[in-house]
Amino acid sequence: MAVDDVPVDDKVKRTRDLLSSFYSQESSQTSAPTNATSRFATLDTINTTSFDADQYMNLLNLSNVLYICLVTHKTGQWCPMVQKSNLEGLLQRHVEMAAEIKNLDTDLQMLVYENYNKFISATDTIKRMKNNIVGMEVNMEQLLDKIMSVQSRSDGVNTSLFEKREHIEKLHRTRNLLRKVQFIYDLPTTLQKCIKTEAYGDAVRFYTGAMPIFKAYGDSSFQDCKKASEEVISVIINKLQDKVSSDSESIQARAEAVMLLKQLDFPVENLKSKLLEKLEQFLVELDLSKEMSTGTADSSESSNGGSQSVSVGPISEVPTREFVEVVHAYHVIFPDSEEQLVKLVRDLTTRHFEAANQEIQNQISSAKLSNRLRT
Repeated sequence: MAVDDVPVDDKVKRTRDLLSSFYSQESSQTSAPTNATSRFATLDTINTTSFDADQYMNLLNLSNVLYICLVTHKTGQWCPMVQKSNLEGLLQRHVEMAAEIKNLDTDLQMLVYENYNKFISATDTIKRMKNNIVGMEVNMEQLLDKIMSVQSRSDGVNTSLFEKREHIEKLHRTRNLLRKVQFIYDLPTTLQKCIKTEAYGDAVRFYTGAMPIFKAYGDSSFQDCKKASEEVISVIINKLQDKVSSDSESIQARAEAVMLLKQLDFPVENLKSKLLEKLEQFLVELDLSKEMSTGTADSSESSNGGSQSVSVGPISEVPTREFVEVVHAYHVIFPDSEEQLVKLVRDLTTRHFEAANQEIQNQISSAKLSNRLRT
């Protein structure tokens, strides 16, 4: 660092002095020293009349080559340039290299300053990790001791229960089997309770859970239980059908009833066909022309016959709205019946427009007739 703090010009001057003294001694050994050679051996005789330009350039080239190789650490990179460049170019290159050296030093310092906090943080992190690992080793040793204690106790329990283990497992399996048998025997009574509380979902879940046992042992051990359960389930199926067909039930309740019927393997297609026939019959019996004529009659009475304008009065939309609500409920209950419902709604819309068109034509005709009678 002490060498780097010395200015670049001082380095150059020192290098030149060393070279001058070296070559001056060499020349004094080979030939007799004269005033001329001593002048030629120095670089300070440039202003004298005895100045030798060739010798000066040789000394200058040699000193610059050594200096450039010293500061760049790339020996021989700038030697061709020194041989081909003049003094002005070499000096300019010298200034550029000095600036580059300063920039490199500045960049190096900036890198150190920028990463200083990171170095400190990394050091602190390593210290904390070391402290944590030390504590972790103690905890791991304690954990290992506890694991060994648990393992020893477990081995003791296994040793003490080894003789009775098979007997205990057998008793446990027998207990589970008895619970299942008791559930099967109590199933008809449980289903009756579900009917009283209208908990049809629980009843279906209990019955479907007992179906595998009925299929395996329903004809022998549990024949009476199977028969009694089927009788109760038939009652539940009838109640679910009534709920689906009832208009007073909510759409969600009716859809849930259909899902329960599907779980009981009940043919829901028949129920869907019946409801669809009911919708079609409702559409056939829907008299839109009568509704519109009633609405227009009310509007004509309110006009008191004093106006010549013809207007269609408010139409009773209660039956139509009921039909739309039923169609929506049907779609929620049977999502795969969209095609049939679209056909019904299209027929309803067509009939509605035809009835409205006919009523408008009748009103216009009566208005024209009244105008002619007045004239």
